[in-house]
Amino acid sequence: MPTSLNVIALISGGKDSFFSILHCLANGHRLVALANLHPPEGGDEDINSFMYQTVGSSLISLYGQALDVPLYRQEIRGSAVIHDRDYRQQQDDETEDLVPLLKQVMQHHPEANAVSTGAILSTYQRTRVENVALRLGLTPLSFLWQYPFLPPYLQSGLLADMHAVGQNSKIIKVASGGLDEGFLGENVADPRTVNRMKKALGRFSENGDGALVGEGGEFETLVVDGPSLLWKKGLQVQGEGEVVRQEGGTATWKAAMKLVEKDSDTITLQDLRKPPTFDTEFGRILRSQLQIPGATSLSERQSRPITLPLSRHFQHGRAVILSNITGKPHPDSSLARMSQSNIRLQLSNILFRLTKLLECYGMTANSITHCTLLLRDMKDFASINSLYAKFFDFTNPPSRVTVAVGDTLPAGLDVMLTAIVHSSDQPASRTGLHVQSQSYWAPANIGPYSQAISVPLGEGREVHIAGQIPLDPASMILYTEHGFRGEALLSLQHLSRIGRTQNVKWWNAGVAMIPTNVDARAQEECVTVAQAVWKAVHELPSDAENEDEEEVLDAWDRKNFSKAFDDTVARSSIPDYGVFEQQAQHGVKLRAPPCIVVEVDALPRYASIEWACTGLDVGALEQFCDGESPARDFVVRDLQKTFEYRVVEIPDEEVDTAQLLSQMQYGTLYASARFDWTDSTWFKRGIAWVPCKRVWGEQGREIKGVIVGRS
Repeated sequence: MPTSLNVIALISGGKDSFFSILHCLANGHRLVALANLHPPEGGDEDINSFMYQTVGSSLISLYGQALDVPLYRQEIRGSAVIHDRDYRQQQDDETEDLVPLLKQVMQHHPEANAVSTGAILSTYQRTRVENVALRLGLTPLSFLWQYPFLPPYLQSGLLADMHAVGQNSKIIKVASGGLDEGFLGENVADPRTVNRMKKALGRFSENGDGALVGEGGEFETLVVDGPSLLWKKGLQVQGEGEVVRQEGGTATWKAAMKLVEKDSDTITLQDLRKPPTFDTEFGRILRSQLQIPGATSLSERQSRPITLPLSRHFQHGRAVILSNITGKPHPDSSLARMSQSNIRLQLSNILFRLTKLLECYGMTANSITHCTLLLRDMKDFASINSLYAKFFDFTNPPSRVTVAVGDTLPAGLDVMLTAIVHSSDQPASRTGLHVQSQSYWAPANIGPYSQAISVPLGEGREVHIAGQIPLDPASMILYTEHGFRGEALLSLQHLSRIGRTQNVKWWNAGVAMIPTNVDARAQEECVTVAQAVWKAVHELPSDAENEDEEEVLDAWDRKNFSKAFDDTVARSSIPDYGVFEQQAQHGVKLRAPPCIVVEVDALPRYASIEWACTGLDVGALEQFCDGESPARDFVVRDLQKTFEYRVVEIPDEEVDTAQLLSQMQYGTLYASARFDWTDSTWFKRGIAWVPCKRVWGEQGREIKGVIVGRS
């Protein structure tokens, strides 16, 4: 069951913060207090804060009685010192004014353990609330995060949902962008107002930019009423109010309001629409009849340590690979292996060695892009994660994949770490996505790793994604509906949503990690299901899907605009086969990225599947596949041939795989317990390895290993 949280709601008076409260209630949480930051007394209430809505702040004091919930307020004393999108703690920044405010609330409500915010698309606001909340031990909740990019993929969907539950949010400020003072005082969620706004915004906004929900500052709102399950009284306007006009087409509506008794309504939390779990394309696959071929098996499963080179480091251009770093091994005794202090000591050794290696290359931990953390036993994860977190305690830590590999780990070792590092003359070129709020969008990373880290790659970018398991984003508990197919699809959807925010156009490969199952037949069924859903998600679109629909404009639009406002948000496809346009024009048969499945001992949260992928944001690519070779060499490269990615299977039969692997610059070898290689000279090229119990290549063929990397 999901954990019920006691929520402090940050409110500005605007539509989003109050609508977010309803979603907190709908997800089983309890509202304990309201909190608001207001401009200094006696000055202009609209201080144009980067962080907070302050227009209408003189009326905030009414909300405590309106909702019958304690309200706590404090003055804004700081200013926007840190202008970066991602926030780091900085004295005198206006973000820090949240700290004493929330501490005051927590002093009066010690049961409070969460804070909600109405952030929809603003990373600037979300990261600042998350930073403060986590410092104070509060769980951040942002149920509206990326809301327009969830089904039905309409900006107006948010407003329609507000209207359905009777939330009345009056427009109190317009700031050009097509909206004039004629909109002041209107209910922003009223369908008639929404239609007017669409037509007014048609000239000025682009598809998916959030204009219709005010994310670009086009307007501000003040909520005056809502469903009686939350609102005990309403706010009533006194008189007609006053319009204050400013420069640049900005206008503000100021009106006196009073609390009034309101009639009870029949609206319940069941009337509040929650976005469906699956995007349209993933839901279609969930309901479809997939072709699921059988998997081949080499032999009975076996578990034995895999001995390959440890603690290697290699540099290629701006990339440094610190592979399979280990600490001091313990004596291979059951007593030593049971000690959690021993694994913490090993990780401390690893992090010390990592620091020294980085110094040798003139780098710091902030340059690390991605980490692979291998454990012997998943029960040790919580113990060492706190130590790991202290080392990566900075904005946008590296993405991470964590698995337990059991006794395939070399004797005496309980933990290994591989780090991919990228140097840059311009630190800002390394960007990250680190969402730590619970929402409907994708799982929160409340921990020492980012969902994604993106670094330059030729004329494009290379995107490292954290391992994705099938967590329900809103509750952060494992999703178990629809069996293994549903779990595989949901974790793939997380990967896709994260990749879309990073403009990923192609995955170099899909690596599905599944835990050991005592039932070998069930294990092989998971292999085929994982590969089937990957193929279904990434198959080439049909010609019908590629046809552009003719745009339809009504008579009013044709007369007044060359293009009507497009309510739909733009969701790019992954993979984007358009990057292979040059080959397609020459009739080259394209194929989806390969999918590899590996068996390990256990996954985080003891999940049933974890996907690990690296994405490419590149304008044009070409692909080659030697499907007839036992190694099934699959290559993707840019047209300038500045980089090349390969997926090379290592079959059971004897082939000259060494020749293929000798071309690798760096990558990851997924080696099964059958893997036995005496000539390991190619590991000097920066090859990291993950010890697995079994490995399956394309079409469910069990193989000895597979390498995914750059050559």
